[in-house]
Amino acid sequence: MRFGRHMPTGSKPVQAMRTAREIGCDAVQIFVTNPRGWRAPDDNPTAERRFRAALDKYALHPAVVHATYLINLASPRDDFFEQSVALLRATLERAAHFGASSVVFHIGSHGGAGEEAGLERLAGGIRRVLEGTPEEVVLLLENDVGGGGKLGYRFENLAAVLDMLPEHAGRLGVCLDTAHLWGAGFDIGTPPGAEQAIAEADRIIGLQRVPVLHVNDTPKALGSHLDNHARIGEGVIPSEGFATFLRHPLLAHTTGLLETPIAEVTQGQPDWEADRAHMCRARALAGLKMP
Repeated sequence: MRFGRHMPTGSKPVQAMRTAREIGCDAVQIFVTNPRGWRAPDDNPTAERRFRAALDKYALHPAVVHATYLINLASPRDDFFEQSVALLRATLERAAHFGASSVVFHIGSHGGAGEEAGLERLAGGIRRVLEGTPEEVVLLLENDVGGGGKLGYRFENLAAVLDMLPEHAGRLGVCLDTAHLWGAGFDIGTPPGAEQAIAEADRIIGLQRVPVLHVNDTPKALGSHLDNHARIGEGVIPSEGFATFLRHPLLAHTTGLLETPIAEVTQGQPDWEADRAHMCRARALAGLKMP
C-alpha cells in the first residue's frame, strides 16, 4: 500500500509536495479547482510542468485529484447537472495536466427523484464526462454516508453505475472512505465487521476496482449518516477493526490517503511536525513504515 494525505497547495504547490514528502507521504491528493466554486482556473503550462517535476522528485505517485464538492451528476435539475458535467470534464483535463492518475468525486444526491432515477442520471452524466477526456485519468466514484437522498451509501449503488457503463470499464473505479463507511453503518471498528465490509465490497463491486482509500476517523456515531472527519485515533472508530481493515490483503494494492484536519500552530499556520506524528500513527495502524 502507498500512503499519503490530501495536501493544501495554495499558491505554492511545489513547496506543498516537498512538505508532503517531509511528513511521510509517498502518495498525495490535491484539488486542481476551487473545491467550492464552479469555475475552473485557466491552464498554466509552466506551473503544471513544475508540479509534475515535483511529483517525480519527491516520489509522490500516484497523485490523486479530488473534484469540487459542488458537483452532483445525479441532480434532477438540468442547470445543476450541466454545470456538474462541464466542471468534472474540466477537472479530468486539469488532472492530466498535473500528472494525476485519477479523479475522485462525490456522486451526489438524487434530489427527491428516487435512487433508480438518480443512478440513471448519474450514469448518463459520467458517460458525457468521459467522452473525449484524457484516457490516462481514471474516474473514481466515492462512497457516501447516506441520508438526504445521497447515493453511494450502499455498495449496490456503486456497482449499479459501473454496470451501466461497460464501455468505460477501464476508466472507472471506486474510492472507499472509511469515515463514510462508518457513517453508512458498516462497523469497521471490529475485526469481524471490517472483514464483513471488505467481503461485501469484493463480492458486489470487486476490490480490484478500488485503487484508492480515504483513511479518516470520525467523531460521529456508527450509522449516523453524518460526514465529519477526525484525525486517526481521535475519533470513535476503534483501532482494532480499523487496523484489520487497512491491513487486509485484498486492499494491499490500494493507495491510502488521509483527509483529516491538519493541526495548527496558530490560526492559518499548519503544524507540520504534529501532522508528521499523525502520519506516523496512521501508517503504523496500516502496518506501514515511514518512507
